[in-house]
Amino acid sequence: MSDQIRVGILGLEHPHADFWRHAFDKPGIAELVGVWAPTPGLAAQKAEKFGCPSWDDMEQLVDACDAVAICSITTRHAELIEFAARRGKKILCEKPLATTIEDCDRIETALRETGAYYMQGFPKRFDPVNHEVRRLVASGALGTISLIRIRHGHPVAVTNPHFADTWFVRPDAGGGGALLDEGVHGADFIRWLFGEPQRVTCVMSDAAQNLGVEDVATAIFQFSNGMMAEITSAWHFLGAENSVEIFGTNGAIVLSGVDLGSRDLTESGFLKYLVLPDVVETGGDPLGPMDREWTISDIVPQFKRDTEIFHQNVADAFIDAISNGNEPPITVTDGRRAVEMILAAYKSAASGRTETITYG
Repeated sequence: MSDQIRVGILGLEHPHADFWRHAFDKPGIAELVGVWAPTPGLAAQKAEKFGCPSWDDMEQLVDACDAVAICSITTRHAELIEFAARRGKKILCEKPLATTIEDCDRIETALRETGAYYMQGFPKRFDPVNHEVRRLVASGALGTISLIRIRHGHPVAVTNPHFADTWFVRPDAGGGGALLDEGVHGADFIRWLFGEPQRVTCVMSDAAQNLGVEDVATAIFQFSNGMMAEITSAWHFLGAENSVEIFGTNGAIVLSGVDLGSRDLTESGFLKYLVLPDVVETGGDPLGPMDREWTISDIVPQFKRDTEIFHQNVADAFIDAISNGNEPPITVTDGRRAVEMILAAYKSAASGRTETITYG
């Protein structure tokens, strides 16, 4: 590898490429060699914005790089990952990893056979406010946790009159609707906090916007210890508040401002939690008053404070890990497990039954 990590962006259809590219323009550390996209005119447009060359030949761009960042339509992830892996390149890929189990298998086979370096993009893992949530959960202060609720979505299908014409609503490009596009963030967040659920029950609808894929969905995941985790995703959350709620026998956590539904409306008190004293004196009355009061954290979510940096964190972590000779902080297994959770939810919505989640 040269002194600088030479990076090419493959596919520019996902808008997060606009944020990632800043991490690849660090003199002495990383260099953005160029961009390629199959959408006519897109590479030239973005190259002018990014201040780098556009490449017509994807293979030539890959060969000129040490690493690639993939921001294509989701159904091309497997093809591009496999090509880069077999060329010996380090790979960062946008979420979700893939849209089918077959493509997950194809990706894992290519990475296993080549030993290629792979990182999955899940930006929630780098937001300091989420690390505080994780710390509170791991401390055990909440007691036995029975339920986590995640409402994660955006209003773009309503605020953007052209959203219905984008690749996100095409099954052959996005692979699904709001649940796969937005709910996969929640699936990874659940795994990151609590591990892997075993079963899922899901309902979804496309009635609000008639996009041909679900515009709203709710999936309820069940763990072997009885804990439940709910994800509700939509593309028309014009206004919202609580994004994450976690309930335990000794306390609770409420987090806001970490999705587009709440980011622009919530202005303070983003993270609050309560923990009961170890001993609650009720005077013999089991329903007597308890001292319950929110503790308000002074942490402002990165997503609220600087959304561009929130997304750039993923690419920064990729470059930092390579530069320091570290393993990727988010692995292909992390990417696969989140997809398996969401695909099992789709299966449940289709069957009308609770489905077991199969992990490969």
